[in-house]
Amino acid sequence: MVWATLLLVLISGYVAFELIKLRKTKGRLKYLGLTIAAILLTLIQLSLFINGFTESETFANITSFITEWGHITCLAFVLSSLAVFIRESKPVFAQFPLLYTALPLLIIVSYLLVKDTYALKNWLLTIYQGGAIAVALLMYSVYTYRRSEYLMILLGVTLFLAAYLFFWFNPFAKAIEGWLWKILVAAALWLTVTGYEKTEAIADQLNHSTQNTNF
Repeated sequence: MVWATLLLVLISGYVAFELIKLRKTKGRLKYLGLTIAAILLTLIQLSLFINGFTESETFANITSFITEWGHITCLAFVLSSLAVFIRESKPVFAQFPLLYTALPLLIIVSYLLVKDTYALKNWLLTIYQGGAIAVALLMYSVYTYRRSEYLMILLGVTLFLAAYLFFWFNPFAKAIEGWLWKILVAAALWLTVTGYEKTEAIADQLNHSTQNTNF
């Protein structure tokens, strides 16, 4: 299990680094939330990895806090980024106000109301995760239908769905085969960020070709 956590640390760190580069080079708002989410995921997995080698109750409590609140904050930023993606996919006249893309961040506030109730917390996390995956799956299915370069991102989202189903609905996920969902998440992260890089590269080529044609 420890090696699977280390794998997630390395992959999420790599994804965060690549998203930071995309954010700097492209200046795209949609990558900001994903970058923050990737950094938080790296911090969560790193704290879990270190906690596996310590017996400190204090550090265990800190790790639990980081994991719980990092998880919900990560989900909020992912949903916010998806809202930005959806907004940018629409014509300018049909775009909803940019402020609306920040509404998913309110789930952090809603989580405060149930943070002391174990059953409700898990229920909300299941809904938030499932909602994010469902939105991404629908969105990138449409994108892939229109343009094949989005296929890699769609495959990544599909692996996220597999990890989600395995973690929440497989009774053996946390016991015998707890490493499997982590491998699925790691693969999903790599596919997704590679897909983003590919689509941006193709977009740059198309823009360059268009400029040359205009000349």
